[in-house]
Amino acid sequence: MNEIISIKDIDFSYGKHEIFKNFSLDIEKGDFITIIGPNGSGKSTLVRILLGLEKTTGEIYVNSLRMNKQNIREIMSKIGVVLENPDDQFVAETVMHEISFSLENMQVESSEIRKRVNKIAEFVGIEELLEKEPHSLSGGQKQLVSLASALAINPDVLILDEAFTMLDVETKEKIYKKIKYLNETENLTILNVSHDTEDTLNGNKILVLDNGKVILYGPKEEVLLEEKKFNNLGLALPFMAELSIKLKYYDLIDDLIFDMDEMVNKLWK
Repeated sequence: MNEIISIKDIDFSYGKHEIFKNFSLDIEKGDFITIIGPNGSGKSTLVRILLGLEKTTGEIYVNSLRMNKQNIREIMSKIGVVLENPDDQFVAETVMHEISFSLENMQVESSEIRKRVNKIAEFVGIEELLEKEPHSLSGGQKQLVSLASALAINPDVLILDEAFTMLDVETKEKIYKKIKYLNETENLTILNVSHDTEDTLNGNKILVLDNGKVILYGPKEEVLLEEKKFNNLGLALPFMAELSIKLKYYDLIDDLIFDMDEMVNKLWK
C-alpha cells in the first residue's frame, strides 16, 4: 500500500451533532477519488478536517506526516484546494497576483513565478484573464482561477469541493480531461467532492458517505454495480453506468462501458 493520506479512528461533532465516529480511511497516492453522498453525509466536513480547519480526535497522516501544529504548514504546502465559492479564497487584486500569492509565500524566485503562472494559466485556459480583478469575473472564470492557483504550487494532493459547479458542460469536460491528464502523468492524487454522480466517471475510485460512515469505497467499476445502495441513498447512477447494467443483464455487453463512443462501437459490431 502506498498511502498518501491515512485517517485513523477520528471522531468529530458539531456541538451535540455527531458527524464522524471511529472514522478511518486510507487513500493511495495517485488515486482519483470522487466523494459523493446525500446532504449532511459528511463530505465537506471531511474536506475541512483534511485541511486542518477542524479539530478531531484520532490521527491523520499526509505524506507520512502526522497532522498537528508542527506539521500543518508543511502539509498544506503540498495540498491544492478549490472550493465551491472562490471568493472565499481570493486575496489579490489581479488574477496574476492571485496565482502568484502562494508561490511568493513559498519564496519561489520571481523569474520562476512568472514562468509558472504563465504555464498554468495557459494549461487552464485563462491567459486573457491575468490582468483582471478576480472578483469582477464570472462564477465559472473564478473557479478556473482558483484551480490555477491550486495547481501552481505543484501539489501532491488536489482537493476539489464542488469546484466546477459554475462551469458550462463543455468547459467542465475540458477541465476534467486536464486534471485527469495530471493524475495519470504526474501521479497527482485527486479528491473530488461532488453532488453530481455523473462526475464519478472521471476518477478511478468512488467513496460513498452517509451519516459520516463509509457505505461504498473502491474502484468505480465495482461501486457502480451497487445500484440498490445508490437508490437507498436517493442517489442516481450515472447514465452510462445505468445503461451498462441493463445491457449487461441482457448479455449484450460483458463489462460496464462508461464511454458513449465505445458503447456505440461495441453494440454496432
